[in-house]
Amino acid sequence: MFAIFVLLFVASLADLTLQAEEWSYGEENRWPGVCTVGRHQSPINIMSQDTVLDMNQVHIRGPLIFRGYRNVELVASNNGHTLQWDAVRGDEAPIISGGPLRGNYTFLQFHFHWLSEHAIDGMKYPLEVHLVHIKTGLTMEEAMERSDGLAVIGVFFMVNRGYESAYALEQLTPVVPYIKNSHQNQTESRKYDLGRIVSYEPQSYYTYKGSLTTPLCQEIVTWIVMDKPLFITADQYRLFTNVDVGGAFNYRSLQPLNNRVVYRSIASCASLLAPTLPGTLLSLISCLSSNVFSKSFGAVWNIKQKLFGNSIKNNV
Repeated sequence: MFAIFVLLFVASLADLTLQAEEWSYGEENRWPGVCTVGRHQSPINIMSQDTVLDMNQVHIRGPLIFRGYRNVELVASNNGHTLQWDAVRGDEAPIISGGPLRGNYTFLQFHFHWLSEHAIDGMKYPLEVHLVHIKTGLTMEEAMERSDGLAVIGVFFMVNRGYESAYALEQLTPVVPYIKNSHQNQTESRKYDLGRIVSYEPQSYYTYKGSLTTPLCQEIVTWIVMDKPLFITADQYRLFTNVDVGGAFNYRSLQPLNNRVVYRSIASCASLLAPTLPGTLLSLISCLSSNVFSKSFGAVWNIKQKLFGNSIKNNV
């Protein structure tokens, strides 16, 4: 089954950005839409000590409920900005509900960012996946007009040695060489177990109201950021850093919090596996091959701007 069977509203809107012009991560100040003027933008730096533990379940009402994530038919592609896996027509689509969500949300696609887009206590992870869901029953046009139109799950990845670290991305990495270049076509559809990339503790997370992290940056997203990272191998991470997405990295700068409240679930205990600066930098240096490192050296030096610049100060 080929990409012709991709859900029509996903295929027609590509990567959910709806932008009318080209954009790049190197020119964020020129992004269209509300990207430069919005007050509830994403990603953000999540300061764990400033988050609100929702003991009374006022905002987080019960556990997150995942249905149908174990055997999902997807097609993979390179849209010029990221590697993306889209749901295709077939069996009943995965659904998420509960937690901070009011109602059901239907899975649309997942895609990757390297480095991570969100930061925890000022530090980033080597890789982050976003699982995008639309409020069930809405068209994409309708979802774009609602503050709760989309729900996105963010999951971090840390580089680690050992065969067991390959498990989370084991089904995905064989496809990456076929979509390495931005001009390559979508792959044939195949079944994937999305449970591998959600989290091993899916009830432990942060949540806040934010935006898409690509143009037009609509502020319609309920973010659920898992605080327990998954592990990947150096070889797996190297695959992503060799992908053509218009640059060495594909993450947006951190955005001001602007008095928003970030809640954390009762199960959250982020300090156990928080990233460190040496760990993040060593992951980058050890995983970048020589040909990628040459073009990424400047980007690595610019990490200070995006990890520790004014945007973080504004978040605290």
